[in-house]
Amino acid sequence: MKQFFKQVDFGTKLFDIAHRQRTETEFEGYCHFHQSCELLYIHRGTGHVIVNEENYPMKPGMLYYFQPYELHLVHAETSPETPYERTIFSFDPVQVAAKLKSWDWMHGKFQRLWFQSLAECAFDLSDRFAFVEGIFDMSGLHKEAQRHEEQEERTLLLLMQLMTCIDEKATPLPPAIRVTRYSEQIMQWIEQHYAKGFDLDMLAEALHLSKSYCSRVFRQETGSSITEYVNATRIRHACRLLQTTSKSVEWVGSEVGLGNTSYFCQTFKKVTGISPHKYRTRGVLL
Repeated sequence: MKQFFKQVDFGTKLFDIAHRQRTETEFEGYCHFHQSCELLYIHRGTGHVIVNEENYPMKPGMLYYFQPYELHLVHAETSPETPYERTIFSFDPVQVAAKLKSWDWMHGKFQRLWFQSLAECAFDLSDRFAFVEGIFDMSGLHKEAQRHEEQEERTLLLLMQLMTCIDEKATPLPPAIRVTRYSEQIMQWIEQHYAKGFDLDMLAEALHLSKSYCSRVFRQETGSSITEYVNATRIRHACRLLQTTSKSVEWVGSEVGLGNTSYFCQTFKKVTGISPHKYRTRGVLL
């Protein structure tokens, strides 16, 4: 069984979602890990999930939470009569933490899920199966025509509801801070400084690393360059501003650290496939 790093490319999105994926053919699974956080919810199916050398059973109503770079294996026993149906959503913890800052209690819960060692990663919600299925249905994840901002808000609300379920089921552990990867630290620094002119020297100095090591380790751990991540972060914030304000394209570019309007428009189109003006007028979902 191979170990596999599965890169999650968020682009301008806060979440990467696979809603009610259904498999009826053989599903052996494979060991893999991500640079992001991941939630896996089981609607239908049996099998097992292995993480941190622990083997957890799979059944409807199980919710699994994987921290960044946490190796896990999912194996489902499938057939047309017993399909494997699940919802998976991955998210960039840096961006989610920023979104949750307005809610002190929820932000604290999320910080602990992100950074602290956990007693378990599997949570049995089968005793409230109908309720959890209901919040998935009400989340609107199945509605493909939603605007970007609407889907982001609905998914964030679903995440907060699931975090509450996890909090009620979790076994408390003495506080123990998980060692974060350098790429996570780099992402946090970029989130705090993306609106300024990017300076690799400042980043390297803040992390007490050399510039070459910063660049090399980020690519090794995420599969992309620091510059690509900075641009994706800036354009994601630009998308939000284009949809939530009537400010000019020039102003939006300046707000996200791309003061040269021509370069901002080129970068925006390279990341999203369309111009800032078309993005605003279409209200597209990326």
